[in-house]
Amino acid sequence: MVKMGTVIPEPKGTFSAAFVLPVTRDGRVLLTKEKRGQVAKYGMLGGKAKPDETDLQCMAREAKEETGGALSLITVSRIADGRGVLDGAKVYYENAKSWACKHDLVVPADLDVDTRFDPSKAAGQRSGRATIQKKKRAKTQTQQLGIEFVPIGSVRDCRWRGEHMHHAASVMCARLMKAGN
Repeated sequence: MVKMGTVIPEPKGTFSAAFVLPVTRDGRVLLTKEKRGQVAKYGMLGGKAKPDETDLQCMAREAKEETGGALSLITVSRIADGRGVLDGAKVYYENAKSWACKHDLVVPADLDVDTRFDPSKAAGQRSGRATIQKKKRAKTQTQQLGIEFVPIGSVRDCRWRGEHMHHAASVMCARLMKAGN
């Protein structure tokens, strides 16, 4: 049985990034398709934190940005408030100083968010940040290609994650899958 709950946000400024893994009741997870350098793989919704936000606020903002605003306001609000976190747990990845959690994606309008994804809206919401990042690290610029639902069984499979996900996302997904058992 899947436990849901509300989690307490981490204090502002105590982490560098936060990620959310939206999970549907029919066993799919929402991932981003990203290109880093010449390599296109899956990642999680999330990214770098702003100094004035908690991990949950970062997760909500990044989920909204990376879906081009296609996620419902209800879901974004639930993420920011820490409501609907599956297994009632968050995981921390020390190497990336990042928090992540699985989130119950239950709003009917969000179950086809991938079909409503608009790359230009997502790029517009990320453009200011991307410009700054591009100047700092032109070689590792991340280009978002889209969002996609993937069967949770794939994300649970170590070999699949190794072949199809960026390393940090793979590590965080592995920890999230363990948190559910």
